[in-house]
Amino acid sequence: MLSSRSKLRLASWSSVILPRTAPSLALRPLPIACILALSSAAFAGAQVTSGTILGSVQDTSGALVPGATVTATAPALGITRTVTSGANGTFSLPNLPGGTYTVTVSMNGFQQLKKDGIVLSSADRLNAGNFQLQIGTEAQTVSVTADQGQLQIQANSGERSDLITGKQLNDIALNGRNVLDIVRVIPGVSGSGSFGVSGTGGLDSYSVNGTRANQHEFTIDGASNVDTGNNGGTQVTINTDAISEVKVLTSNYQAEFGKAGGGSIIVTTRGGTNDFHGNVHFFHRNEGMDARSWLENHNKTAQQLYRLNTAGAQIGGPIVKDKLFFFFSTEFYRQLQPGAVNQYRVPTALERTGDFSQSKDSSGNALTIYNPNTGRPFANNQVTAAQLTTAQAANYAQIQRILNLYPQPNVTSNATYNRQDPLSFDHPRTEYITRVDYQISPTERLFGRYINNQDTQTGPFGNFGLQCSSNLQFAGGCTNSQPGWNASLDLTSTITPTIVNEVSVGPSVYHSRIAGVNGNISVGANNINLPLLYPVTSDTSIPDFSFSGNGQTYPSSYLGSTPWHQATTTINANDNLSWSYKSHTMKFGAFYQRARKDQISYGNSNGQFSFSNACTSAGGCLAGSTSSSQGSPFASALVGAFNSFSQSSARPTGFFRYNQFEFYAQDTWQLSPRFTLDYGVRFAWIPPQYDAKNQIALFTPSAYDPAAAVTINPTSGAIVAGTGNRLNGMTYASNGTLPKGGWNGRGIMYEPRIGFSWDTIGDRKGVLRGGFGISHDRSQGNLVFNTVFGNPALVQTPSLTTGNITGIATAAQSAPGVLSGIYGADINGQVPTTYSYSLGIQREVAPGTTLDVAYVGTLSRHQVTARDLNQIPYGTTFTRAAQDPSQYAGGVVPTVEPNLPPEYRAAGLSFSGAKAYQTNYLAPYKGYDQMEYYKFDGTSNYHSLQLSVQRRFSRGLTFGGVYTWSKAMTTSTADESFVDKFNPKLYSYGPAGFDRRNIGSINYVYDLPKIAQHFGSASHFIAYITDGYQLSGLANFQSGNPVRNTLYSPANQLTGGRQYSKTPPAYVGVDHQGNLILPTIGAPTQGAPGSIRNDALVTWDSSIFKNFAFGKSDGGRYIQLRGEFFNILNHTNFSSRDYGANVTLPSYNSASNTYTPLSITKDSAWGTPTGVRSPSGPGGPRVVQLAAKIYF
Repeated sequence: MLSSRSKLRLASWSSVILPRTAPSLALRPLPIACILALSSAAFAGAQVTSGTILGSVQDTSGALVPGATVTATAPALGITRTVTSGANGTFSLPNLPGGTYTVTVSMNGFQQLKKDGIVLSSADRLNAGNFQLQIGTEAQTVSVTADQGQLQIQANSGERSDLITGKQLNDIALNGRNVLDIVRVIPGVSGSGSFGVSGTGGLDSYSVNGTRANQHEFTIDGASNVDTGNNGGTQVTINTDAISEVKVLTSNYQAEFGKAGGGSIIVTTRGGTNDFHGNVHFFHRNEGMDARSWLENHNKTAQQLYRLNTAGAQIGGPIVKDKLFFFFSTEFYRQLQPGAVNQYRVPTALERTGDFSQSKDSSGNALTIYNPNTGRPFANNQVTAAQLTTAQAANYAQIQRILNLYPQPNVTSNATYNRQDPLSFDHPRTEYITRVDYQISPTERLFGRYINNQDTQTGPFGNFGLQCSSNLQFAGGCTNSQPGWNASLDLTSTITPTIVNEVSVGPSVYHSRIAGVNGNISVGANNINLPLLYPVTSDTSIPDFSFSGNGQTYPSSYLGSTPWHQATTTINANDNLSWSYKSHTMKFGAFYQRARKDQISYGNSNGQFSFSNACTSAGGCLAGSTSSSQGSPFASALVGAFNSFSQSSARPTGFFRYNQFEFYAQDTWQLSPRFTLDYGVRFAWIPPQYDAKNQIALFTPSAYDPAAAVTINPTSGAIVAGTGNRLNGMTYASNGTLPKGGWNGRGIMYEPRIGFSWDTIGDRKGVLRGGFGISHDRSQGNLVFNTVFGNPALVQTPSLTTGNITGIATAAQSAPGVLSGIYGADINGQVPTTYSYSLGIQREVAPGTTLDVAYVGTLSRHQVTARDLNQIPYGTTFTRAAQDPSQYAGGVVPTVEPNLPPEYRAAGLSFSGAKAYQTNYLAPYKGYDQMEYYKFDGTSNYHSLQLSVQRRFSRGLTFGGVYTWSKAMTTSTADESFVDKFNPKLYSYGPAGFDRRNIGSINYVYDLPKIAQHFGSASHFIAYITDGYQLSGLANFQSGNPVRNTLYSPANQLTGGRQYSKTPPAYVGVDHQGNLILPTIGAPTQGAPGSIRNDALVTWDSSIFKNFAFGKSDGGRYIQLRGEFFNILNHTNFSSRDYGANVTLPSYNSASNTYTPLSITKDSAWGTPTGVRSPSGPGGPRVVQLAAKIYF
């Protein structure tokens, strides 16, 4: 009995669990014993490593047989489990590890019935069918083999899920041997990743049933393997030879599965058995065997270097027979990762000395270089220190040293670039996996598993994004070292024949450090000491330079975040308590996760310069000539004349943490041998991630005081020094003006789940299945990380436009720029929520072959969206109040702008916006630049018809075919996909970026028939030539996803308001006839999202294997030679085309007294391919891989 204190405790918990805003939950069908057991469970969790075998017992008349003894045995694993059938003849054997079982049923007065070949997977509810007993004695035994087709029927679950077997993983060639590559064979999965190079990325390459690509869970033996920074990468990799099976949950799964609404990938590693088994293998590829890409042939560029040598071995077996087993796997990857050829214009040998006498623009015209100090051309186009001011001359030699870091030209035949480099780089990796299984007693089984990855990438040009990416050649380049490990410890205890408990703990650790080799990119090593805004230390990277002008393509660098490091630790604790009671199989418990990530910010503490030809043209930086034959960005750099400069004052380190707790109760109720009801509820507490040092800062609109605002110079847009509060509106976790995690949590949320499976005919060959479920997701950590890295109390990043390096400090003090890099968020936080539902039929249509047809739908709410909070309202620059008097005659703004084009008049406007004030002056929050503001108002919907044909567990032929016809609509495709600030549902709603209307996939493994047996005594010799062949393949088709290309035109003259650079005022759109859609003046339309789509993906990967048996004739020892061909037909798959367009705004031509009308034109190269798929991913040019494996 419960004490009064216990009753009070339960009552108080119920008030937390069931908030007033939640609908009531009908928990009465769950036996009250479930609730009591739940209250006493330690950790019962979502990450499952075992499965359940269910079935029913009847006599020959069809009458139910209660009380029968049911025993499941797995001789290879040393497992025996016994239960009795319930009152309605059904039985349940929960928490069994995956494997092949024999189920034996016995009962007084009946013959014993033994059914072999029951293959159970992890996280499965496998219906072993009806065991029909015949009258006789128990000494008599009837043996049958399980119907493999019926085993594929999900007769005890309404979930949408699919199984990828170990045979598929071993026998279907995967580009890079990455398990994530085969996820594209699952119905409802859209997208494809580049897995041809082994690495930890790619989890966000797919969308599952219309959910966002970073909303998946990925576990290995119950331990989470997700990078909590972006939710889109993994912490370790695992090779396919070490995997027993993969189950992918896609929709309305049971309450025991949580933490992700976008599907769960459940990987189970191989374990040792009572027999020794293993293999050694070697895989090889070289670009010399591969096809060249369409672009390489079209542009006549060198082929991407792509080389891979992978050696590995696996072995497993008994340490103590029937008691203790081991499994070990290792893989050594030596890979040269492919990269696109980089083409750019570097300074010539003469230009590095200041001599531009031989320099030309892209049209071949000689350049004229002007001295910005005098406004006159340099003598002989030679820029020397003697012609500069003393301060400028002091920087001249340092700029030369930076220019000398660029490689020398190696191309002479092109006017837009003179340097060409392949971006392939070394990426060696090593992987170790160890697993030990221990059958402690007949009622307890323990396993422990450990994965270790060693991973170091080295690139001469960096290639590491914002952390280290550059066209400069430093000795040794940059390295990215990212070791990681993942472990799992799992104990399954049979408390009674009907109560089984499984508890597991899984830590995971991942590090990444990016740095130049031996400090090669530091200012100290290169003797650079430019007068920047903030002082730098000797180990700071050299300043970042970018160049533009003369119609040429220039290099750029991003070195300010180097060195960079992060360390991630994730710890899970889970427990699943199963109780079989009569016709119920109940599970309940909780899941706990603790995550921490220490990460230094990205930032340009080294200083970031942009140089253009304008600053050394006739008019200088501000009024520079538009002629491509005037000035040079390299000359501008030598004289120190920049177009823009910014520098961060610091690079703070964040110490990010979160705790997450979930618990659930569920029941699989076999109402009859033909009908199963699956129902339960999960509760989730997902508080926001926080910084352990309370460094989170956000702009909060309600905290902004217009009376305390800074004053903005209407002409320059800079802050008037000494005015207002520069941090007006900022709130901080450190002083309590913000919650610890930046926004409020939602407390404990509930997730009801229900599903059913109904054998409508009763022939055990088909079921009607359906279900509904609610799931919640933790938003990616980067949202919180940004709030620390953009905290103006920790770091400020002033920006300057046009000036000279010598005057940076003075300019920043006299006219401080508005604050940039500021983030804000709705303090009333929400948790992304997914509602999933399905209804379908599944039926065996041929021996061993099943057909599944289903409607699957998903609704998503409270998704994270981003917008520019400081966006000027539409129409602002069309108003008289927004006009700059200095741009009108006499300094007076007229009632109507003179010579106003007719399009503006037709729209009822009096001004075109061309003469409006600076946008900083018009912005609603003075003193700030564009501000990235997060809200939880994103929505999406997904509807699909999904078909699947599967044939598994067949020795001769295994195949699967899927087709998905779907539509995914959303306001925002990803967490930081920007939406319209004022009306996202109207202006941002459209097809999701991952919306692909038609998706199909076929996979197969076929062991060719043996023919040598027909040749009598010569068969043994002939078999080496004719037998042992195997064909396998994976074909994939996906229609194109939507394209949203930007229309480039001034927003102040099109919509009447500024928009964030990530949310352009309009997108390129076409009508049903393919004609461009002309934007309307004053209307914030964003084109027609989805009216233009990328090309379809069509690819077929195919392999042929030849097995040579040796030793014993049991088929377990053989040598396998493999030829693997990815995109065997070499079908060209374009990844992008030129769908650019340009708007010509209406204007008045005073010389001719005419008007230029509003118009839109396609790029001259409209429709021309601009990108092809990489050889490291599906659909790239044909890649050939040769391999040999020795099995024993």
